Amino acid sequence: MSAGESEEADEFVVEELSRRTSVSVRSLRSYQSRRLLPPPEVRGRTGFYGPEHVARVRLIQDLRAAGLKLDGIARMLDDDVRADDQLLAFTQQARGMFGDDQPRTTTVEELVARFRIRPDEAAEVLGAAVRLGLLREGADGQLEELAPRLLAAGEAAMASLGLSVTEALDLLARLRKHADGVARIYVELFVARVWEPFVAAGRPPEQWSDVQRSLNALRELATEALDATFELAMARRVDQTLGRLLDVGGAGG
Repeated sequence: MSAGESEEADEFVVEELSRRTSVSVRSLRSYQSRRLLPPPEVRGRTGFYGPEHVARVRLIQDLRAAGLKLDGIARMLDDDVRADDQLLAFTQQARGMFGDDQPRTTTVEELVARFRIRPDEAAEVLGAAVRLGLLREGADGQLEELAPRLLAAGEAAMASLGLSVTEALDLLARLRKHADGVARIYVELFVARVWEPFVAAGRPPEQWSDVQRSLNALRELATEALDATFELAMARRVDQTLGRLLDVGGAGG
């Protein structure tokens, strides 16, 4: 195959872009209207796309899987698709750093037995776990545990504190709410102090290593500070509660 034929093979219409990325043509048009996807090269009345468009769509999909909305993704991207590989690698690194709890596959029957769920409450309880982000529905009636360690913590709370499965889910939901607040503090700090100045500078390639080092530092800081803060809060709470209980016990005596 000649170089010209190889180059021609790397040009394709929007329907082929849809096939290669498993994204509907309608969604691809929406990406273009939001300036997420660079325009194709138009010849005559036909737009031709290339490998760089495939890479951009996959990057969008990865960012969406990370929880970003399209408006937020649009603020991150620019017309320079050459930097997309670096952004994709950075995104995957960031997700991996804070999500090393590997999902595992399970079944409804296994969860019902494991958490002693009554048949009449199974649908409601499992639905609540899906909405909380602990489970994800898969194919063939299977479920995927997205946070096995967190589910195990709920199971331990049931065993040690005598909680029902509904009470354990409520406990996990409250913990998740507080954790989301802490995560927001650190992520907003990273965005304001590292990411936005990096974007304002035009995302220079030589600064990617600095951004990645800042991300590594963020993980260490967040982990150490959260552990220390939790220990301090628990010590104070136990002292206050224990003191109150002992005072009540003493007054009763």
